[in-house]
Amino acid sequence: MFDADFVTRFEAKINKTDGCWLWTASCAGAGYGQMKLPKQRKQEYSHRLAYMIYKGQIEKGRHVCHTCDNPRCCNPEHLFLGTSQDNHDDMVKKNRSTHGEKNPTAKLTEKDVREISACLDAGMSQRKIAMAFGVHQVTISKINRGIRWSRVTGQ
Repeated sequence: MFDADFVTRFEAKINKTDGCWLWTASCAGAGYGQMKLPKQRKQEYSHRLAYMIYKGQIEKGRHVCHTCDNPRCCNPEHLFLGTSQDNHDDMVKKNRSTHGEKNPTAKLTEKDVREISACLDAGMSQRKIAMAFGVHQVTISKINRGIRWSRVTGQ
């Protein structure tokens, strides 16, 4: 798939430690290493290149996922193939998703949601609660029905 010169150039950009093999060259915005493919203008992520070099082809529609969750890691023992859903499920299972307060656009905190639940339990109107917390009534309704913030409310 790749000639020996390309593999040598690739391996020169990796710091092989005991665990993760860290990419030391150019990185994309999310921290994933990248390298230009031979005789092409296209960049490819370093973990995908590592998978192709050490494990083989990547079937169309497959993602190369990390067991270590380190975007710079190129250790083939830390890489596995999966679908987009597999990758998403792995992220959720490891609690790396940006839900709740981790989401930079969240207007509420977990403390706010607990207070909202208490107000709902006390019979306060959703509209008044929404005004007090600076959100739309629909947001309060979704919290009440367990559609949003269910990890906090236990619904």
